[in-house]
Amino acid sequence: MNWIDVNESLPETGIDSVYGSVWVLVSYVFEGKPYNTLGKYIKTPKPYWINVHRDRLENITHWTPLPEPPSNFSGVDPFELDLLTKV
Repeated sequence: MNWIDVNESLPETGIDSVYGSVWVLVSYVFEGKPYNTLGKYIKTPKPYWINVHRDRLENITHWTPLPEPPSNFSGVDPFELDLLTKV
């Protein structure tokens, strides 16, 4: 896993929506402690990051693409498979 500094590069936008990137793993600092979560970069005139709950994220320092999902989902309900592959 290679973390990318947000000062060097940001996720490509326009993939998942007109303004947003795909979901990526982000690293951020909150109250002096580092945390990781899923995030999406939204490129508007005032760009920002959101989490899966659509809350804005602050102090993002790094990001990395999510790994590809496993290729074998044998025994998984097709509806659940659809949800698992669209996170």
